[in-house]
Amino acid sequence: SDAQSAEALRLGVVCGLSDIVEATGGALWLGHDGRYSCVASLNLPETGDWESDASSLVIFLCERDWILDLRELRSGDPSYEGLVLPVWLKDMKRAWLVVPLRHQEQLLGFVVLGEPRAPRRINWEDRDLLKTAGRQVASYLAFLSASEALMQARQFEAFNRLSAYVVHD
Repeated sequence: SDAQSAEALRLGVVCGLSDIVEATGGALWLGHDGRYSCVASLNLPETGDWESDASSLVIFLCERDWILDLRELRSGDPSYEGLVLPVWLKDMKRAWLVVPLRHQEQLLGFVVLGEPRAPRRINWEDRDLLKTAGRQVASYLAFLSASEALMQARQFEAFNRLSAYVVHD
């Protein structure tokens, strides 16, 4: 919450969630106009890929609101039945967890966390903490988005007033 810019806040989200489970880094994906794209990354490769609202991953995160453990998925855990990982996530060898960011019952985005510094498994307490932190993070990101939209509207309003003045004169 101390971030001085939107980029710093987005990177702070990745750092904060990574620190909870001692992950080596992560990547923040945010939704806009039906597409989710990577907007910040720490120690994970940024891809030019995007996910649509209709992708299996996004639908799974929306419906289940579950912390996705990629190790469990790869081992064939039945909890993930029907989930098809996108190619970019399959190719990301150091990816470990996917944390949904929900705000007012909508999926705002998700964070892909990298492998932990030391081998470990997550338990229900880790999952609950990540889910709670994800909701808190989502509220900060929603506030940031609303602030950016308000600033843009004010700039547009100032431009309209200036244009009307110039046209009138």
